[in-house]
Amino acid sequence: MNVFLPMFFLGLICLIYLGYQDLKTREINITPLLIFSVIGIIYFIFFGIFKGFIWLYILQLIISSIFLLTIYILGRFTTYAYIGEGDLIAIFMISAISGVSVLFAPFVFLMGLLLTLILPIAFFIYNIIKGNYPKRKISDRLLLMFFGFPKDINSITNFYMPLEKYSIKSKKIISVVTIKPNTSTEKQINELKIFAKEHKIKKVWVSPLMPFIITLIISYSIIGALTYFNLLKELGYFAISFV
Repeated sequence: MNVFLPMFFLGLICLIYLGYQDLKTREINITPLLIFSVIGIIYFIFFGIFKGFIWLYILQLIISSIFLLTIYILGRFTTYAYIGEGDLIAIFMISAISGVSVLFAPFVFLMGLLLTLILPIAFFIYNIIKGNYPKRKISDRLLLMFFGFPKDINSITNFYMPLEKYSIKSKKIISVVTIKPNTSTEKQINELKIFAKEHKIKKVWVSPLMPFIITLIISYSIIGALTYFNLLKELGYFAISFV
């Protein structure tokens, strides 16, 4: 019996549930994450003692904790490195339930970051197809086209981050492109809507706040398939069968 698979599938179910919750509310309930982390630790300490991998598992938890603590501290210094506490706890849970694969959780995290790079490419292609070419200098135009799309001001919710900041200078409306991550967009959107209503602005460039846990689910599934199901080996056998 593979003692790692039960916790892998339980973790996947937990992540899918939290991903659904995050899409609806943009908040993660950390209680299931903490519960599953404790269950995983108890489960693998029990099997670790009897199967001889207890110290490797403890090392794994220590490495993951240091890794996540470093990311958390970086997020305190700059919003560009900010990752929500719920996402960090989700990564710790992944480490706690992934048995004796020391780099499993860090690889899931790094692959999740790489997957987010697909979004700017998708935005850019979408804007080209729709003909969304903002009348700005080339650098600002590319930033807007890679990071978002124009949206009617009245349909913008807290699930979006404005990419433009408006102000009045010398009786003229000035728009400045801002790509800086904002962990609380509610106030910014309310101010933007008030300004837009006063000055009859119809559309604003925005970026959807895609939950990071969605990319974690995808990367968790991929790394899990490679780790527990020898996916690359099976694909190799499948390819050879055609030769």
